[in-house]
Amino acid sequence: MPAATNLRSLDLNLLTVFEAVFETGSITRAADRLALSQSATSHALSRLRDTCRDDLFVRVGQGIVPTPVAQRIFPDIKRSLDGLRRSVDEARGFDPATSERRFRIAIPHPMGPLWALAIREAVRAAAPGVLLSFDTRTLADEAGERMKSGELDVCVDWYPPDGDRFVLRKLLEDEVLFIARKAHPRASKGMSVAALRAEKFVVTRYRSGNPPEAMRILRQAFIDLNLSMDVLLTEFLEVPFVVMQTDLIGFIPKTMVGPALEAAGLDVVGEVVPSLQIPIYLVWHETRRADDGHRWLREMVTQTVIAATLR
Repeated sequence: MPAATNLRSLDLNLLTVFEAVFETGSITRAADRLALSQSATSHALSRLRDTCRDDLFVRVGQGIVPTPVAQRIFPDIKRSLDGLRRSVDEARGFDPATSERRFRIAIPHPMGPLWALAIREAVRAAAPGVLLSFDTRTLADEAGERMKSGELDVCVDWYPPDGDRFVLRKLLEDEVLFIARKAHPRASKGMSVAALRAEKFVVTRYRSGNPPEAMRILRQAFIDLNLSMDVLLTEFLEVPFVVMQTDLIGFIPKTMVGPALEAAGLDVVGEVVPSLQIPIYLVWHETRRADDGHRWLREMVTQTVIAATLR
C-alpha cells in the first residue's frame, strides 16, 4: 500500500484555487472570485498540477475542462473544504439561521419517537440547514461512551449514565401507571392489589446497566406485587397495542397516557407505586458545556420536550 501524502508539503490554499477553477471553468473567473491576480492563480494551479502529477484542466476551445483525475478528486476536496469552512464558522459563533451543523440525539425514553418528531419540527423552523439524527432504542445503554467520544451530542432518558463528567438537567418527572382496555371485564380504576394479582400482565424487559434509585424502587415494587407476567416485550410503545386487543393489563409511563388512551381506547386502572416520581434528564458530557451550537441544541431540546409533555 503506497504511503499517504504528507500534507505538510502541500499549501492547502491551492485546494481553494482548484475548487474555484473547477466550479467557474475559467482561470480568469476563478481569480476574480478569489481576489487574486490571474498570474497568481495560474501559478497556484501549476503547483497543484506538480503535486497531483496531472494536468487537472485542459484547454478546449475558449475554455478549460477538468481531466478525469480532477473530476475524481473534486467531490472529496469540495466536501473537505466545506467541512473546514463550517468548523471555522462554528468556532466564531453559532448562527442557527445559517448553520449546516449535524447533531445526534438519543432518546431511549419510551416517548423518544414522538419527542424526536417534535424536536425535528422545532429545529427545522429555527434552523433549516441544521441536520438531526435520532436514536430512540429503549434498551440502548451505550449513550455515555458515545457522548464521551463526541459521537452523540445529548441524551434524554430516565437512566443517566455513570460518571461525574456528565451534566444532568431535569426536564420533568414521570411515573408508571397500570392500563387496561375500556371493555375489560374486570379491570376498573383503583383496582385492589388482590384484584391485580388475579390478572395476567404484559411487561417490558429490564434495561441493563446501573438503574437510578427511582427505577430500583419500581423494580422492587413489581417483585413485591407478585404479578403474573404473561407477555414480555422490548419497547413500552408496544404495550398499548397488546393491551387494546386482549384482557392483559400493562403498565406505561404517565407521559404516554395521553397519546395511548386517545388512540387505543384504554383506561388507567391504577398506579404501580403511588407518588413515586421518576426524573427524566437531558444529559451531555461536560466537554460540550461551552459550545455555542451545543448550548443552542440543549435549549431547543429542553423547551420542546417540556412543551410536548404539557400538551
